[in-house]
Amino acid sequence: MFKMHRKIFLGFSFAFLFSLLIISLGCGGNGSAQEDKSVQKNGNQKEINRNFSLAVWAEFLQYEEYEKIYDKLEKLGVELFLRVKDGDFPHPSLERMKFRAWLLLKEEDGYWLSVWNADKFFRLVSDFLKYYKAEWIILDFEPPYEFATKVTSVFDFPKVITLIKPPDDVYEEGKKKIYEIIEFAHSKRVKVMCVAIPFVVDDILRDSEKVQRNLGIPLPENCDEYSFMVYSTILKGGLEKIGIKIDAPEFFVWDYAKDIFKIFGEKSALSVGLVGDDTFGNKGYNSSDELVKDISAGLSAGIKNFNIWVLDNMRDKTGWNIEKWLDISYVEPSTPPRNETVENVRKLIIDVLTSIRN
Repeated sequence: MFKMHRKIFLGFSFAFLFSLLIISLGCGGNGSAQEDKSVQKNGNQKEINRNFSLAVWAEFLQYEEYEKIYDKLEKLGVELFLRVKDGDFPHPSLERMKFRAWLLLKEEDGYWLSVWNADKFFRLVSDFLKYYKAEWIILDFEPPYEFATKVTSVFDFPKVITLIKPPDDVYEEGKKKIYEIIEFAHSKRVKVMCVAIPFVVDDILRDSEKVQRNLGIPLPENCDEYSFMVYSTILKGGLEKIGIKIDAPEFFVWDYAKDIFKIFGEKSALSVGLVGDDTFGNKGYNSSDELVKDISAGLSAGIKNFNIWVLDNMRDKTGWNIEKWLDISYVEPSTPPRNETVENVRKLIIDVLTSIRN
């Protein structure tokens, strides 16, 4: 178990809203053409026939630790989405690995990208591209880290969530700067992957900007790929804590995936997980079979790009064990059975996030 920055906002969102769910609930396939991709590497040659692409997030370890297993990732045909934090480069390990640079500020500057720190992110992107010739960068849209640290219990959530909403002028200026970041990257012939919490999707479906405005995370229209964090294990664990059991948590993945693909088409991707436990007590997948079910659900909605959270937990006392989680070949698309509880959770979250007032 390790610190879990990326899960703070999402984890507490679910925790708070699951409490409300008890009151509100009283508790109690889309097909697509399949594409085969073969990956073959030199050395210990291993051919991997997949009908999807696979990547893994890496956040908390030293670059040297990831470098130790980089050859294994290549042989498994898995792309590395590597945290590159402000102040952590240049670094010799970054010269020896191919990766998508997941750019992050220091915690005191907000860590993730939002309208509050768009100017600093522009500088970060500019600095990184001065040092490295990159094919991709990753921009992670989440409310600032400082707000997340104020949430020490579910009872703090309503107060803190009102603090997140930026003034209109901050929102508009930050939004403009975010578009400039992407245009700048494109001018350097660098592609941009935009990552966001899934609730933004509901905003877009409603032809609205309310969730984005309330959280200060406007999702640009000019990204080259869009990945949304649909962590079925967090949903499942949160519901179980309040006495609600769901048999097919992968329905949560499918329910969002169908809408994500409808909006973004071939630019769509899903971040799935958790592998391992997090610091909120959320339990990860019991086995790789559960991960495969999430991938299967996403495939049935048309999505072919999957990003697994998190590489850091793919090791035990004996060392790295990435093959257990990443040695996945062809996965049969399968639409999970409908789950009304999951649908109601989704609706409840959006109702809360759209009701924020300053």
